[in-house]
Parts: sequence; structure tokens; C-alpha cells
Amino acid sequence: MIHLAYCFDRNYQQHFGASVMSLLLNFGGNASELTIHVVTDELDPGLLDRLQRLGGVFKARFETHQLTAAHLQGVANLTVKSKAVQHLTTATYYRVLLSEVLPDDVDRVIYLDSDTIVLQDIAPLAQTDLQGATIAGVTDLSEAKMMARLGLRRYINSGVLLIDLRQWRQKRFTAACIDHAIRHPERIYCGDQCVVNEVLTDDLLVLDAKWNRFVLPRGKPGDVDVAATAVLHYITADKPWQAWYENPLARLYWRYLDVSPWRGAEAQPPTTITEARRLARLHHVRGETVEAVRVYDRIVASLLPS
Repeated sequence: MIHLAYCFDRNYQQHFGASVMSLLLNFGGNASELTIHVVTDELDPGLLDRLQRLGGVFKARFETHQLTAAHLQGVANLTVKSKAVQHLTTATYYRVLLSEVLPDDVDRVIYLDSDTIVLQDIAPLAQTDLQGATIAGVTDLSEAKMMARLGLRRYINSGVLLIDLRQWRQKRFTAACIDHAIRHPERIYCGDQCVVNEVLTDDLLVLDAKWNRFVLPRGKPGDVDVAATAVLHYITADKPWQAWYENPLARLYWRYLDVSPWRGAEAQPPTTITEARRLARLHHVRGETVEAVRVYDRIVASLLPS
């Protein structure tokens, strides 16, 4: 049995839907071999209904885990954001709780962020030899900067992780991570990612980059070799579900969302002048002149005195 986990709050339910659909559709074996753990702060009827439908179609097993008040209180006041990273929420710390939330007989789990799209069979990642390490991940895009800031030998991105939960429990890493976050808020630039890298600095294995290929909002299609990518990860505050998102690889998010129980969603409209200008520019680049002019007209109207 392959165990996977997603951790998210209500705002990311739809995006989890696109990610888990891509996981299921690209799995090479029988989906009955998969147990997908959904860890969240709120299990509303809509989410439960969609999970039931997915389980019925694919025969994968979905296990839901609603975080307790104690869990939520334990991470509520931990440092999340820095000046450079403003889009993270407390939910980023949910993944350090996996060893407590998941059943004790789950010894190994793949963790996936909800802003990922799986393009290849996930089984080879599940079978990776951890070589004695507790977690494995892909080198982060900002590794050099973060190593210099924190004095580390390596720095991985926590959006895709392979975790030995048995070792994590034995070494009490959940308590260690939370304690570190409380004691050293000045060393946290990217939420729990910084914490995990510091606390488990001698317990990390670096994975092949194909398991967490980063997509930047203003990147070009040729920047990412999709054919050689197992997991796409839309990093930064800009995301493919935003109307002004410029990277054409956003199409992969919408492709899987539109065949999921979350189909029918519309792109998030701009709420600031900067976002509207980016949307207008995107329409212009696509040759959608009428749409571009309409957006610019709205921008001008918003600037005029009422």
C-alpha cells in the first residue's frame, strides 16, 4: 500500500482536487493500492462528497483527518511569513503534524502540496531508498541564499516530501520542529520549510529534481521539460488559478481540474491595479485585443474620481 498525504485549509480544496486528480490519472498501478490521507481544519459536506465520488470511481482509499483544536492551537502563533514570502498561512505547518495525525501503522508517506500536478506514476518515489534519512526532498530554488542565511549544508523544498514516519516519531521531530519555530522566529523565512531544514539538517536525502519541478509565473514553456517531469509545482504567490497568471503551463492545472469533481471553477479575477495590468498584458500577448482593452478601460475607470 502506498500512502500519500495532502494538508490544506478550506481555501485550497479546489486546488487539491486538481492535484489529486492528476495523481490518480497518472498512477501506473491499480488505484486500490493507494491510500490518500486528507488532513485539514474543516471537513465540510462538499469535500466529503467529492472524496466519496473519487473513491468510488478510482477505488482508491481516502482517509480524512480533521485537525483537533489542540493541533490548531499548537501551530496558530508560529511564524509563517517574511517580507519576501507573504502568501503562506498557518496551514503550512500542518505537514509537521503528520506523524501524530496519521495512524501509527503508517510507516512511510509521500506528502504533496496542493499546488502540484503529478505527471508520472508516483510509485517509484514511494519505493525510493531513503538510505537511513527521515525525509527526502528536492533542492529548493533558493538553496544558496537560504544556506547562507541559516548556515546549512543543503536546503530542500517541502512541497514534495518522502517521509519515514517511523523514524520521525522515534526522533520526536514534531515536537522539535514546533519548539524550534517558537524559539527562533527570526530564522523563519518560508514557514515550516525553514524549520524542517534546520531541525532535520542531518537527516535529509536530496531527490532527483523531476519529483518537484518548479514552475514560475512568468516563466517560458521551454523552461520546464514536461516530458521529464514527474511532479510540477507552481511556486511563489502567483498561482495558475489566477486570471493574470502568465505561464502557459497553467493549462495543466486546468486540464486536471476540469475532469475532477471540482470542475466548472472560474479563474480568480484581479483585485488590484497591478493584477489587472498583468491580465491586460496577458490578453494583449495572446492577441486578445478586445479583452485587453476592456481590462484597461476598467483600470482607467477605477483611477478616475467618482
